Amino acid sequence: MRLQTDPYRFSITAFMADQVTLVARQERLSPGAAVLRIQELSRDPAGRAHLLEIISEAARHETNPVESRKIAAVRSELAAWAPSATSDNGRPHA
Repeated sequence: MRLQTDPYRFSITAFMADQVTLVARQERLSPGAAVLRIQELSRDPAGRAHLLEIISEAARHETNPVESRKIAAVRSELAAWAPSATSDNGRPHA
């Protein structure tokens, strides 16, 4: 399945869908299981770092330049969001 992200214009829907697609591909999961895996990984810094590694691994294996740019955009957004996803006490920001 082709990724939906437009590297030049952010869309939360495409960003989330592409995370699911990439995790499903890399970890050989169904889309539903990939959503649960993303939720699990998003809980702590180590998990978020692993999620970034999953996306980076997908980028290393992608041979289509258009899809590579999409993966790079997803990774860039995820990297920007990951450090600020929780407050100092580990609870999500309100």
